Amino acid sequence: MLSVLDSNSNKSVVINELTSVGSVWPNAQLINGNKISGSKTALAIGSGHVRHLVNTSNGKYGETLLNGLNLPNSETMVRLNVLSNLLALCGNSNTADGCSQFLNLTNSDNSLNALISIAKEPWAKASELYKLFTQQYPLNKAEQIREGATLPYLLFEPESFSLSIRLEGGGAMALGKMMFDDNANMWSGANWMPGSQSGVINSIGGGLTRFNASGEALSPSPQGYNGQGLNGVGWGTGVSKNYAWVGTFNNKIGVFDLEDGKPLGPATVDGEIGQLQAVTTAANGDVWIADNTKDHMIRFPDGDYKNGERLTIKGLQAPFGIAVDQQNRVWVTSSYNNKLTIFPGENPEAVKTIDIALGARGVAIDSKGNAWVAQQTDSATLVLPPGVSKAPPRPTTIMQEFMQGLEYAKANPQQTSSGMIALISPDLKMIKSDIAKGDVYIPWGVSIDGNDNVWVANLFGSSLMHICGTNTSNCPEGKTTGDVIHDYQSGVIQMNTDVIVDDAGNIWSANNWYDENAVINKSYLGRTSTFAGGQGFVVTYGVAGPVKNPLLGVVRPPE
Repeated sequence: MLSVLDSNSNKSVVINELTSVGSVWPNAQLINGNKISGSKTALAIGSGHVRHLVNTSNGKYGETLLNGLNLPNSETMVRLNVLSNLLALCGNSNTADGCSQFLNLTNSDNSLNALISIAKEPWAKASELYKLFTQQYPLNKAEQIREGATLPYLLFEPESFSLSIRLEGGGAMALGKMMFDDNANMWSGANWMPGSQSGVINSIGGGLTRFNASGEALSPSPQGYNGQGLNGVGWGTGVSKNYAWVGTFNNKIGVFDLEDGKPLGPATVDGEIGQLQAVTTAANGDVWIADNTKDHMIRFPDGDYKNGERLTIKGLQAPFGIAVDQQNRVWVTSSYNNKLTIFPGENPEAVKTIDIALGARGVAIDSKGNAWVAQQTDSATLVLPPGVSKAPPRPTTIMQEFMQGLEYAKANPQQTSSGMIALISPDLKMIKSDIAKGDVYIPWGVSIDGNDNVWVANLFGSSLMHICGTNTSNCPEGKTTGDVIHDYQSGVIQMNTDVIVDDAGNIWSANNWYDENAVINKSYLGRTSTFAGGQGFVVTYGVAGPVKNPLLGVVRPPE
């Protein structure tokens, strides 16, 4: 068994089944034998998140797990209890047979390795593990409770034994894009301000939020960091060597000091700018920003926020997502047309395009230089709904575009999927265009983990999709490039727009929208009027290959 302590732990330490499960999941990718090893930031993250699940001082549940955001809204506690009860089979001579089955199911030689195996692939043996639990803890029909089982426990077979925790505070509502700095702080801009009645029609915008390695809010609530006249941040948060950056709905680029969140901007640009989306830092230090409504790219050479230059890229419309590859080529998606635009960072006039499906959002580059693109439709041409003969005009604001998508979804409640993921080679050839078609429903953010596998924020599906990458040796047996490994769902995961990987191999996802009726807030909605924005963010533990943050250029494995 195991208890992992952080720098805040006191002299009283309990080691039991519950602390073992709660300690393994946030550290699953860092444990090797009887050692926990990783970078300083990885160890800070792994040890710092144990307390959200369990209290190692008394051997009971963590305060975060017990709060109103988590306890009644997810299966995390009941999964934790069942896992603890399975581990307990190996501490009782009367249940030696059950322990053997537990170890055999996970192909493990000891109970700690069994837990690690489940944490890394929580979907792999979920059905068999649950059946073992029901066999070893039989139902007392008279009492209607399973004998010896910790309450509460799972009443139904789970899809997986993944453990997710929702965290909040610091102005975190309707977060868009998320980024880590090199001290494992997570930064994210907020579309709207907590407590406001904001939506896509009427909005009071949020600022920039910051959370430390343990997921504690460092930015002030409810406004987050601001001081630059920022009014709502879209899918535009970035981190460079020295600064955190946000692009806003009110045509400004906010810049903040990484050490204390001090406002330094707004950034200076050589002309008028519009509503902004993605902010990305290249390996050479250049910062790129997508001007969605003015059809420009904005570049800050070497991350100098006082020296922004607008670039007109031939054919570029409504730029949204940005990634920069190993050759310093800039890949840009469009939220309006069916073109993926690629150009050398040092020579933007040498532009090339690839036809993809309409409504592209996030783009990420893997370690081999392949691009993975989230497309929110299944077609390169506009398919009009029945009875509609004319395409709507191009939205003049980002929120108008979002409203059109939501209204279409509400008018077509029978629809349960839309979109797919494209995979494009470094030589700009389409490898696969329809990855996860039929599984995803409005995919948004895309990230690559340290195993070169792919993670997608599935907005309308309210889930996190894990996809086998081009290095199939890091995929489960039988899975090949583009196959869906698992679709992670939890009650704490709301409509999310981004998913990122931390240095310890945990997945952080942005709850962007909550109640779709409140998002389209044309009139007062009574008790739900403040429900538009997604609540905080979610950390799903132990399921990804660790990376080295911040993301400067392409994914980097841990050092």
